[in-house]
Amino acid sequence: MTVEASNKRVLQEDLIITPQELRDIFLFGVDMTNDDGDPFPEALFEFYIRSAQQWFETELGGIKLCEQEFIEKHDYRLQDYIQYNFVKLFKYPVQSVSSVQIQFPLSTTYLEFDPSWYRAESVGGHVNLFPTQGTFSSILLSQGGSYIPLLYSGISYVPHVMQITYRAGFARGKIPMNIKELIGMKAALGPLNIAGDLIAGAGIANKSISLDGISQSIGTTSSATNAGYGARILQYEKQIKNDLTKLRNNYLGLQLVVV
Repeated sequence: MTVEASNKRVLQEDLIITPQELRDIFLFGVDMTNDDGDPFPEALFEFYIRSAQQWFETELGGIKLCEQEFIEKHDYRLQDYIQYNFVKLFKYPVQSVSSVQIQFPLSTTYLEFDPSWYRAESVGGHVNLFPTQGTFSSILLSQGGSYIPLLYSGISYVPHVMQITYRAGFARGKIPMNIKELIGMKAALGPLNIAGDLIAGAGIANKSISLDGISQSIGTTSSATNAGYGARILQYEKQIKNDLTKLRNNYLGLQLVVV
């Protein structure tokens, strides 16, 4: 019993809503059983929740729902470097930056900046280096006190010479409710389609029963092109589209400016 419970917790650790929350909130009132009365398997709900989470992360570019560590290589550009080493990270929201290094080409030598210099903007994923003491020229110095060879040589661009280690994603239990709502609606679409096909039995749109002159007919909205819970599906899809636009504007904003 202990092993099974432990495995289940590990399995659902990456889910931002639980299968039970999906059933209670987004599938309320829907019969989640097959023709024999057996409940839908837990794996079905877990699959659609993970699918919805991956869809959301793809739609919003580099947003990460679960906090984790990333190591990225970035290009060195002289203009960005002298402007407090501006870097746009690929993943967000940024929780912390643990290391900013310059690794020189064809060499094991590297420069690691003082962690007290790191300035990170969480949602936008921007990182800057700001010296905590001395003059701005100190940001251009290597550990040995000499100017970085790239600057000294007048090189304005070097690909993948900067390495940044950081943690990005929402902290456990800190995911905004509007994001959880959007993912819940998206995850509900799969079970709703399946349940809609089973309202009157698998593949049945209308059913009639007759006995000794007494008959009863049951008709559903199921058809070859429409699911039994089509109205709720359409409402969810409409709300998903509207909410996704708002979240994209909030977390991505303007990504390109041409001057």
